[in-house]
Formats: sequence, structure tokens, C-alpha cells
Amino acid sequence: MNFYIFQQPRRSETGLEVEESSVEETIVWDDDSDQLSFTTNWKLRATSLCALYTAQGIPSGFISYTLIAFFAERGYSAAAIGNMLFWVYLPWVFKFLWGPFVDTYHYLPMGRRRPWILTAQAGMILTVFIIVFIPSVEEKIFLLTFLLFIHNLFASLQDVAVDGLAVDILSPEEFGKINGFMFGAKRFGTMIGGAGIGVLIGSWGIRGGIFLMVPMLAMIMCLPLFFRERPGEKLLPWTEGEAVIKSSKSEKSKETGKMKDPEYVRGELSNENLIKALLIDFALLIFIFLFLKLTIGDIEVPILGEVPPHWLVWFIVLGPWSYFFYWAPVEEWDSFGMQFFCLSKERSDIVKALSLKAPLIGIILAMLTYFWEFLIPVLNVLFIQQLGWTDTEYVKITGGLAVTTAIGGTLLGGIIADRFGARRIASLFAVLTGLSIFTIALAEPLWNNRAVMTFLIVLYPFLGAAMGISLISLFMNVTWPRVGATQFTLYMALLNFGALFGLKMAGYFEENFDYTSTIMIGGACQLMIAFVLPFIDPGQTRRELGNEF
Repeated sequence: MNFYIFQQPRRSETGLEVEESSVEETIVWDDDSDQLSFTTNWKLRATSLCALYTAQGIPSGFISYTLIAFFAERGYSAAAIGNMLFWVYLPWVFKFLWGPFVDTYHYLPMGRRRPWILTAQAGMILTVFIIVFIPSVEEKIFLLTFLLFIHNLFASLQDVAVDGLAVDILSPEEFGKINGFMFGAKRFGTMIGGAGIGVLIGSWGIRGGIFLMVPMLAMIMCLPLFFRERPGEKLLPWTEGEAVIKSSKSEKSKETGKMKDPEYVRGELSNENLIKALLIDFALLIFIFLFLKLTIGDIEVPILGEVPPHWLVWFIVLGPWSYFFYWAPVEEWDSFGMQFFCLSKERSDIVKALSLKAPLIGIILAMLTYFWEFLIPVLNVLFIQQLGWTDTEYVKITGGLAVTTAIGGTLLGGIIADRFGARRIASLFAVLTGLSIFTIALAEPLWNNRAVMTFLIVLYPFLGAAMGISLISLFMNVTWPRVGATQFTLYMALLNFGALFGLKMAGYFEENFDYTSTIMIGGACQLMIAFVLPFIDPGQTRRELGNEF
């Protein structure tokens, strides 16, 4: 795993160098005005990035609003709904594994990112198409969950490729504004999949609603299919064109691997430094253990008796971990902790970036940002099963009006984050989001007042969206372009891990706390973000490591 993520050489099918080894090398192409491309036409790249994010939002809105409200009305508990969402969205936690693929392997005649985008978008369409032809799929929960899991494998790959494209072709000054538009577009897709399709479920059924997504996703796929990443590239493998990413110093094709840093200074192999490195590795093992407990801890395996399956898998992981990282003499150890503290012979680029304070704090922020989403199944059960709302009524508000305000929050947050600074705006809206969630809890005497509750469940998505897009702009600022897809994808994966961890905890909160206390815990989680933000320096990464690919 360490080799796969951090150390494998970078390759392209053409053998051309991807411009990452020197600030003196540049990516060059001819600006052919007769050939539209993402890199030479601002409107086209903005439209395409937004449309591709809309494609992610449509199925997500259907799942997160329409589908779970459908199951809540049929008596499913918050724990059952949260568990289903956990498995459906699990691929988004592991999407950082797509990063090295997308950063490393290319078919450059069609562009650095476009082949990945087309492959992923086709997979998304195919999985939705398969679900349509399964009779009574809403009664086959396991099969539906599995197919949606596969769909999100492709959706997460599409997201990684699109994020990599955005990091490649956008300037730092555009991050906030374009990110606002992109995530606003994703919210728009969420509204289509939520309220748009949700109102038709009563007459069309689940399969009919899913079928509507197929032509929508296919139309969006036309943008990367019919427009090039750069002028002169191929539209398809059999059409005319050539790779235009090349070195300005030399046209010689070559393969580039992990570059040796002439300024790299190996740290002293003292006992103190070794203990620090081992503590990093131990923390990663604890993280793996907790993740295994979340995913397979509640599965009963008869042949294991009373032995929890996550313990067995964890001990299986310990074997290869120890062999690959610690079997050699201590001077040759190359674990994550050894690289982190400059104790290995070389240090990979991604570890070099994450060793800085700002990117490291970004990891903490990413895990905190969406942990509050344990409230999603809890509020579905509260409003539909306890307060008497129908699933259609609830989806019209949460998947329609609330998403509309979230789009406004996303656009507003992106614009003002560019003007006043992402960290400052994220802090402001983190506080406001936390207070708005607290207000829902404190308004318990008014829970049966639909006008008041509609206002409150529409307000916090607006504030939360502005906070979220500001944080994502901040993550882009602390991302090193040389490992753009890998590092930024890691942040996005941790955003999703925090959300899924929250969803998995929904059943715990449902069983051990009343609704008021659970909602207040969600508000407190948002306030914690505001306490962490002052410690991050948005400009540190590019100031210390540079701007080059």
C-alpha cells in the first residue's frame, strides 16, 4: 500500500513526461481558436466542471433525500437508514486510492484527466441502467445497496478525475469562485435527484425515478466526450490528434519516477525520533482498527464464535504491515512515520506536503466538517415517524427548498471566500451553522409548528453550505499541485469519512440520547471547527514547496 500510494513511478501511455519535475519545465500547447478546449476557454471549463459535479449530485440527491425518506415512512429506524447510507457511500472514503491512479497513469493523446472522466461517467450510467431493470428493487435492500455501492465507486473516480482537472487548469485566484459554482451545481443536481424525482415516486415508483437519471447523466457525459482537454488532442482513441503535454526543454520521451530532492536532509535516527515515527504508525493502525469496527464489527460469523471479525482482520493486517515496514534493518525502514519525520532514505512528495502544519490541520478539519450528518437519518425519523410528515412533504423541503438555499450558500461562500479569505469565512459560517442547529433543538416546543420548522431546516443548509465551500477552497489552497489529485482527494475522502462515521453513529445517538440532545451534539460539532481554523496557514504549502506540477 505504501508503494502503491507514495512510491510507484509516474507513467503515461505515451511515455511523455508529465510536467512535475522542475519549475523550468512547462506544459505547452497551441491556442487554436478554432478548437474549443477546457484549458483555453474559461466558459467551457467552468460549464464542464459544473455539469460534471451536477452528475454527481443527481444520484446523491435521490439517495440522500428521496430514498431514505421512502424507507423512513415505511418504518425503518435511524440505525437501519444510517447503516444503508454508510455502505452506499463507503467508496467515497476510499477515493483517495483513485488519486495515485489518476495522477500516475494517463493516455495523454486524449488528455491527462479526460479518459478517466469518460470511463467513470460511463460506469455511473451503466449501474443506474442495471437498477432500472430489476423488478421490485425497493424490496431487495441488500441488492439495491450493493448496486448503489458500485455506482459510487464510479462516481468517486469521476470526482477524483474532475478535481484533478480543476487543480490542473484553475489558478489559485479562481478556486473559491469556481468551487462555489461547482458545488452549487452539485447542489442543483441534488435538488433534481431529491425534490425533483421525489415528487414523482408516488406515481412512478422507485424504478421510474431511477430511470429518469439515465438520460440526464448521458447528456452531461457529452461535454467531456465532444470537447478536448487541450487543443490538438484526440477526441477519441481512433480520431486524429496527439499528446500536447510535453517538456519545453526537450521533446525526448521518458518516464519520470519519484524525484530525488537534492535538499533532502535525513533526520537523526535517535531513539526519540524513532518513537515519534512509531507513534504515527501506531495512530494509523488504530485508525484502521476503528474503521474495521465500524464496517464489519456488527457482522456475525458463526465459525469465529465470539471472536469479533474486526479483530481477526486487524491482526491479519498487522502481518504484512510489520513485514513491509519493519522487517529490514532500522536504517532501511520506510513506513509512513519514518517518512513523516525524515527518517527514511527518501521522502515521497505526498508525505512532504502532509508533513507541513497547514495540510496536517486540514486533515483534522476535513474529518470534523460533516460529522454532523448523523442528524440526517435522525431528523428523517423525527419528522416522518414522530411529527407526522409524509415522505413527500419532507423531501419537498429538505431535497427542494433546503437544497435551493444551500446552492445560494455555496455560491455566496465561494465568492466571499475569494474576497475576504477562505479561513475567515469558514470560521464565521461554522459558528453560524452551529448556532442554527442549536436553535432547532431549543425550539422543541415549536416542533409541531410547520412554518417555524420549515424555516429552521432550510436555514442551516444555507449556512453549512457556505462553510463547506469555504473549507474546500481552503483545502485547495493548502494542496501542493505536484500531488494535486492525491492530496486534494485525501481531504475529500476524509470529508466523507467524517460523514460516514456520523451516519454509523446515528443508531447510537438514537438509542442513548433524546432528539434534543442529539441535535445539540450536532451543533457542537460545527462550533469545534471554528476553534481549529485559527491554527491553519492557507499559504504555507505553496510558499514553502512551490507552485509547480
